Amino acid sequence: MESKKELIKRFNLVVEDLLDNYEKYTAEEKAKIKELFEQLASLNTILDKYDVEHKFDWAEYVADMGRFFRNING
Repeated sequence: MESKKELIKRFNLVVEDLLDNYEKYTAEEKAKIKELFEQLASLNTILDKYDVEHKFDWAEYVADMGRFFRNING
């Protein structure tokens, strides 16, 4: 199985190659690329459930800072 880093590298190469002559493409070819990107965006929306949101906990931050400064001041 390929690593995430390798998959990203290959994906970026494919995207770059797809778009290298975009100005020369026919309307139909441009539409196919647009459709592909829309499918990828749709997949990304489906996979959003795996994204973890990290909420900033101010109470924990203040407590940590208090401990930090108490340790410095002895």
